[in-house]
Amino acid sequence: MSAVVVTGTGLLSPVASSPAELLAANADESPPGPQAWFDPVTLLGRRGWKYLSPATRYLLGATVLALADARLEPAGLPDESMGVVVGTNFAARPVVARIDETVITEGAHMLSPAEAPNFSVNVAASAISMRYGMRAFNLSLTNPMVAGLESVLILAASIGRGRAELGLAGATEESPIPASAGDGACCFVLETVDGADRRGATGQARVAGGFSRFIPPGGDMRAVRGPLTRLLASTETGQVPHVVVGQGDLASSVEDLAERSAADAGISLARRGFAGADGRYFTVSPMLQMAGLIATERQGVVIAVSPHGNLAALRLARW
Repeated sequence: MSAVVVTGTGLLSPVASSPAELLAANADESPPGPQAWFDPVTLLGRRGWKYLSPATRYLLGATVLALADARLEPAGLPDESMGVVVGTNFAARPVVARIDETVITEGAHMLSPAEAPNFSVNVAASAISMRYGMRAFNLSLTNPMVAGLESVLILAASIGRGRAELGLAGATEESPIPASAGDGACCFVLETVDGADRRGATGQARVAGGFSRFIPPGGDMRAVRGPLTRLLASTETGQVPHVVVGQGDLASSVEDLAERSAADAGISLARRGFAGADGRYFTVSPMLQMAGLIATERQGVVIAVSPHGNLAALRLARW
């Protein structure tokens, strides 16, 4: 399999719209009012987004930033050479809630033909493929909390196996609770080392491994300890920056497990954390941690865990 590197990062959240702002943001900072932090005209122009959901707008905006950071012009590449994988939990939920309310209170004939298509969770990812001609494949993932990291793992594996030459992995959310923290998007451009070299792109970090598992309630953590130990043991340095994203008892247990796994691998962990490490941005939170590690150390391990037992781990290495 070909080595895969990150060559572009784009993020939009209430506390940061660039890696530099993310590093400066207080992890506990309260966000501004709903959508006051995002002006779609600035990134998307004046047309073409009016009838898209906020989550789709966020994702397109983050894509614009990631492509600019990678200095990538998709129009100059074959459509079948580029793929898209996007994770989300709530991109469609607010739209579905409004559709339900309209049908219940007014009838189906009152649904807006412009908004109704946004009920599909696939719309956000599809908007990228349609706008940029990325047609090698288009996947939407929805596992709680971990779908963003899974998007990076799946895209990296697909590129490494030759299914595409490059692509965009991302996550986007519109909070199901109005006016609360939870909105935002984060995207990464991934490509092979050879492809990046050919177009003179700068690799920000290498996707060096990872896995996804499910821990059933009361389940045995040993099923995770082995893969995590192997992931950590493959690092090139004795001390590895790491972030565990999530809240609650399971997240604490996974943090302890990471420490034991690191000891098994003969390395030490250096805990890090950037805005959103508590999981407030759902699938976007682990992606923000990945962006933070790339911006600061270009290496590290991000582990995301949901209260339901979903777990994903991703390792970055210097290129």
